[in-house]
Amino acid sequence: MLATLAALHLIALAQVAPPPREVTPADADAGEGAPAQASNPPLPRKGEAAPSRAPDAFASQDAASQAGAHPGAAGPLSLLSGESLHGGSTSLAWAGWSSLGIMYGQGVTARDDLAGFADYDWSTSELKLGALYRRPLGTAGPFDMAGRLSAAWYLNFGTDYIHDENHSDSGVQVMPGLSFSRPLGGGVFSALAEAPITVTTKYGAGLLFAPRFSVAFEGPLYPELTVGARLGAGYRAGSGDAPLSDGRAELIFLVLAGYQLL
Repeated sequence: MLATLAALHLIALAQVAPPPREVTPADADAGEGAPAQASNPPLPRKGEAAPSRAPDAFASQDAASQAGAHPGAAGPLSLLSGESLHGGSTSLAWAGWSSLGIMYGQGVTARDDLAGFADYDWSTSELKLGALYRRPLGTAGPFDMAGRLSAAWYLNFGTDYIHDENHSDSGVQVMPGLSFSRPLGGGVFSALAEAPITVTTKYGAGLLFAPRFSVAFEGPLYPELTVGARLGAGYRAGSGDAPLSDGRAELIFLVLAGYQLL
C-alpha cells in the first residue's frame, strides 16, 4: 500500500510544468522577425464612433462662401437668375447700350425675393423707379426657373438728341417675366424673357409694349464681387400719345457688376 502511494506521488510530480524561463536579450532579438499572432480588432470605445459627413458639409459651405456663393445656392447670388437669394442680399449695377441702373435685392424668405431698382435709358431719357418680386417656380430641363414681376413709376424727360420724335411723358410700367439659369464655369448663366407694359398719362392715354429676350453671364472676380455682361434684343411698339410708339427694334448690351452683401 505504501509503495502504491509513493508511485502515484511520483507520477503527479512528473505532470507539473517546469517554471517559466526568463527571456534574455538574445531570445528577444531572435523573436523580432516572428509574425504576430492574429487577433480580433478591439471593440470601439465610447466616443470613438465613425466620423459623420457634417465636416464635409461645412467644408463645402466654406468653399461656396469663398467662391462668392450663399449656402444653399448653386452659384454666386444673382438678381437675374432663376434661383432665389436663399435669404441673402446682393446688389447689381449695369451700364451700356442703352441703360444705366442699379438694383438691390433681399431674400425675404428662403424662396421669395424683393428688390428695388432705378433704371435710366439715356438714349430715350426714360427713367424707371420701382420694385421687383421674384419667386422660383421649379426647373425647366437643366435650368432653374423663376417668375418675375416688377412695377415702376415711368418718367420720360423728352430729350431728342437721338430720337427727334421723342417727347416728355409720365405713367406707370408693369413688367412680368421669366428667368432661367444654371451654374456655368464657376459663375451663373441666365436667360430672361420680359414683357414690359407702360401706360402713359401726361397727354392722354398712351400705351407702350416692348417684349424682349436677353442672356447674361456673371462670374466671381472676388469672393463678394461678380462681373459679367448681358446681351439681348426686343421690339417696341405703342399707341395713343405714348412717346416713341412707332414700331422699332431695340438692342441690349450691358456690362454687369454685382456685390454680395450677405
